[in-house]
Amino acid sequence: MLKKALVFTLALSCFAPFALAQEREESMVMSAGESMRRNWNVTLFSIASLSNMSYGKTANSTRSVDSYSYFGFNYKIDSDTKFSVRVPFIYNTAGQNEYADQVSSVLDLQDVHFAYSKYDLGYIGDVDISGNVKLYMPTSEYSQNSKLVTKLRFEVYFEYSIGRFSSITYGVKPDIYWQRQTAYYDPNTPQWEDGTFKKDPRGTTKQYSFEHFVEGVIDINRYFSVKPKAGFDEDWYYSSDAEQLEGNHVTKVRAGLGLEMRVMRGLTFTAGVQNTTSLGSYKGKDVTWMQPENTEYTLMTNAFIF
Repeated sequence: MLKKALVFTLALSCFAPFALAQEREESMVMSAGESMRRNWNVTLFSIASLSNMSYGKTANSTRSVDSYSYFGFNYKIDSDTKFSVRVPFIYNTAGQNEYADQVSSVLDLQDVHFAYSKYDLGYIGDVDISGNVKLYMPTSEYSQNSKLVTKLRFEVYFEYSIGRFSSITYGVKPDIYWQRQTAYYDPNTPQWEDGTFKKDPRGTTKQYSFEHFVEGVIDINRYFSVKPKAGFDEDWYYSSDAEQLEGNHVTKVRAGLGLEMRVMRGLTFTAGVQNTTSLGSYKGKDVTWMQPENTEYTLMTNAFIF
């Protein structure tokens, strides 16, 4: 039964509708392995997304679906502490992207990372505190092009539980980047037929990022939960004197709604919709909220393999 379910999971991950993953679902899936008294296990995380078409664009053929997945090789240090090595990859199907460009299927390794997870950092009243520290290696094509040395991420979750599954969580995720250079050239920038670029192939590299959000989990029954979520993403970029590029600070507001489905022990899906709006003007336009072109549809999968 589990093998059939995992095959179904992989199929959906390739063709279903990117949300931001949380460790809550993975910790629930990993507990399936602990029930077998194993100190180690392997899990699968996958998130597939389909974005709405950009403003003024219309799809006239099959849409491309993007997915980010990783296999987690997890070792339980003690009842509250785990260490994981995660091997991520992207798989994007062939078809038209949100800009109506025809793209080929892509399968690429992403940044392999190490995660140290502590599921019990104590309590503030009835609020449970947990956290993770992640160290990323520059194994993806993008990280190698931009000359990333490493990225360090800290994650802290403040969760107030309401019953077995329902909860309210405030999460913070600061990132620190170590770069060899402040600017990079993207060789994959799309071009027009005359060889000119559709956008500037140069870009500046990140210094810091900071995500914080509030997410609720509203238990419907033992199998389903509704998950509203809202928060901010902040990114700070270097400036480059050599390329005459200015630094930048970008703030985005994210709001979404998900439906978590606990199919069986060790297997969960979350189907969702998410809207992302950049604060400040964009291409001379004022900020407009909840526009269709800023919306994407997602399917997140967490599965215990063995």
